[in-house]
Amino acid sequence: MRSWQLRLWELFEVKLFPLPSSLELFNQYRDSDPALDLPGAAGIRKENLRGYLMGFGMRPKTALIGEAAGPHGARFSGVPFTSERQMDRGMLPFGGRKTSNHEPPYSENSGTIVWGALLPRFPEFFLWNALPLHPHKKGEPLSIRTPGAREIRAFCPFLKETLDILGPRQVIALGRKAQYALDLIGVPCRYVRHPAQSGAARFRQGIGRIFAKSQ
Repeated sequence: MRSWQLRLWELFEVKLFPLPSSLELFNQYRDSDPALDLPGAAGIRKENLRGYLMGFGMRPKTALIGEAAGPHGARFSGVPFTSERQMDRGMLPFGGRKTSNHEPPYSENSGTIVWGALLPRFPEFFLWNALPLHPHKKGEPLSIRTPGAREIRAFCPFLKETLDILGPRQVIALGRKAQYALDLIGVPCRYVRHPAQSGAARFRQGIGRIFAKSQ
């Protein structure tokens, strides 16, 4: 790994990977669910994240920050806005293995939209989440739950450290929760509509305008 990648990995090892899951927040890098995951799933997800970091041949100029890990994206792939199907089928510039016991491998609509719009620009951008774990409803491990303000605030110091190491020229908030987190840590950002819930067209338009101006 290059120096910034190594520093990020060390941060993850100390402050992200060891965090225990709760009844409403799942740490996909530490824990696994035998009803949903393959054996050794948490370790595979960490290796997938490592592969993502090693896929950068340069320091990314732009950081795109989303809300939280999705139930069919980072929850199983370990990489924000990325599904295990995309990695398993070689659709991305970095490799990875599936960790779910679901066939076919899980696919995430938001991840498909984001990579569809940004793939030609890789490795100019870095995808991450304000809340890097998966928030879900109690007893519904694959549900989607909007993280609360307290959860977002709890991870603000970690987000700040992540961005300090990355040192991007610009930061883009994908959705209002991400914008809220970035405002809390005093990081200037551009807002773009999150691609979920019929936001794909506005996401593509917003991203296109921002990157056109940055060229």
